Amino acid sequence: MVRPRRSAATPGLVVRMNWPSADEVHRTAKALIDAGKAKDPEEAHQILRDLVLQVEVGASVAGDVAAQAALLTIMNTGHRAFLGGVNVHLESDPILTVPWAKGLTTHEAITRFGGRVVTELGSNHPTLAIASPIAQIGRPILDVGARDWVAFVGEMPPSGEPGIVPAGVAAGALGVSEAFQHDLGSVTAGRRDLAVSLWRPDLPWTDSAAHGPALSYLPSKLWLLGLGHLGQAYAWVLGMLPFATPGDVCIGLMDFDRVIAGNTATQLLVRDQDLNRRKTRVVAEALERLSLQTLISERAFDRHFQIDLLRNEPTVALAGFDKPEPRLGLGKAGFKRVVDGGIGGGPVEYLDLLIHAFPSNEDPDDVFRPRSRGGRRLAKPYEEEIARRVATGENEAAVRCGMLDLAGVTVGAAFVGAFTGSMVLSDILRHLNGGLEFSVIGVDLRNPCDVRAVQNRAPGPFPGIDFTTPA
Repeated sequence: MVRPRRSAATPGLVVRMNWPSADEVHRTAKALIDAGKAKDPEEAHQILRDLVLQVEVGASVAGDVAAQAALLTIMNTGHRAFLGGVNVHLESDPILTVPWAKGLTTHEAITRFGGRVVTELGSNHPTLAIASPIAQIGRPILDVGARDWVAFVGEMPPSGEPGIVPAGVAAGALGVSEAFQHDLGSVTAGRRDLAVSLWRPDLPWTDSAAHGPALSYLPSKLWLLGLGHLGQAYAWVLGMLPFATPGDVCIGLMDFDRVIAGNTATQLLVRDQDLNRRKTRVVAEALERLSLQTLISERAFDRHFQIDLLRNEPTVALAGFDKPEPRLGLGKAGFKRVVDGGIGGGPVEYLDLLIHAFPSNEDPDDVFRPRSRGGRRLAKPYEEEIARRVATGENEAAVRCGMLDLAGVTVGAAFVGAFTGSMVLSDILRHLNGGLEFSVIGVDLRNPCDVRAVQNRAPGPFPGIDFTTPA
């Protein structure tokens, strides 16, 4: 949003500003400013408005829930980064079965989650092919899908059984990531085959041990701590799971914040009409439409929080904070298990993610203790804007304070959150279905096959997690 202001040098004169407030700035567009690809938010928005993503969907999507999860994730994350739109060509229009779109036609689901159905695709935009032979039009053209616990993007899909839905979410997010990085000038993205195992992220997908078993157990009680970028990504993946009896599942939702305009770029359950609503209510409403039960706590998570066992509150938590301070209480709240996701916030680092699981041989206090930092230096575009405003007669101290607020806004992209959400939920799914435990997993989406995974060697068995079964 471009906001007018009155010039201090010429009273009554309204000057058009290209710099929104910190609450309004589009989190993905800000990456272009910080990286020097755009001189101001308006130019950054225009770059994103020029980006169009294309999707070719085959008829076999009807019987492939992982492909459906990939499709919906591409819609939901894609339109938040490709502001020129997500155009979808359908081979047919079957009814979908994945919970977020259960009972909708493919056309209806695409429209609901931010895409648009077209009669033909163009030749100069990236194309993602789902449940379809490789599309014949687009630049680049990438097949997207899942086999077992393996998410893949590229020209050579791996063999295996139909994928689990979190792998479909991961594949959809990877596809959008590759297309986005390609359109912003990456020399490798969109020109390579990618595959990541959610069962054994430490192994290449070609290893038979990376494919994992069928899902036999699903979590039935979880806290989502923080309902911003990551917390809503966790809710998105949870809403994909095939619960046999959704009404028996309880999801605790903790956050104190309200939706602001900038959140629409990264938060998967937020719509434009949700501005100023509490995030707990937005997420609860979405999950309850799937018949899941919710427990709302509208407060900040801190060292003083303790789960209430007498009220049968969830004892497992998925944390999605954007600061280290709340994480310092994760080891003191009485949780049996905590999985914490973190995403970088800079013009390059926004593609990085780091996941910690506890209990492990490290304590959250040690892992997340804030490191001292020197004074912040503003990037060139922000210094130039300060100089321009001061030249019009504005107070330099006030302008610099405002620019510091804006420069401090975290860069983010919805597809990074969706991929991270699939990895975080997979920690719980591995635990319930007899897989290996990992204490740390790190991924850089500039090279997503190079996963850094540290096996959890905490002494003694992990306590049990409340579980249910898939449909």
